[in-house]
Amino acid sequence: MICVNELGALKSNNRKILTDLTIILSPYAPHIAEELWSLLGNKESISKARWPEFKQEYVTEDNFEYPVSINGKTRTTISLPLSLSKEEIEKRVMESDVVQKWLEGKAPKKVIVVPNRIVNLVV
Repeated sequence: MICVNELGALKSNNRKILTDLTIILSPYAPHIAEELWSLLGNKESISKARWPEFKQEYVTEDNFEYPVSINGKTRTTISLPLSLSKEEIEKRVMESDVVQKWLEGKAPKKVIVVPNRIVNLVV
């Protein structure tokens, strides 16, 4: 669904992308996929189509949406690169305007950073 929504937003009608998407869809919705396959101009059944090649670089995430919790309540999320250390994550979170608004000029008593999970601030 994420792929279909993205393609719809981009108004994509690239035949290669739609062909691969239809093949991937076929185990989950075989009848609809067969109809789409024939609309794409194919004569044979989609069950005889070759599965698309997997490429790891297309599914590797570069960023993570860190939920930022202040006094036990999630107040915002901040997208940061996965390569950052705990100290860099803490620095970037503390520089955020939304976090500064919730801190109201006070320094946090404790900052808990769990990489690739959450950032928690206790005021």
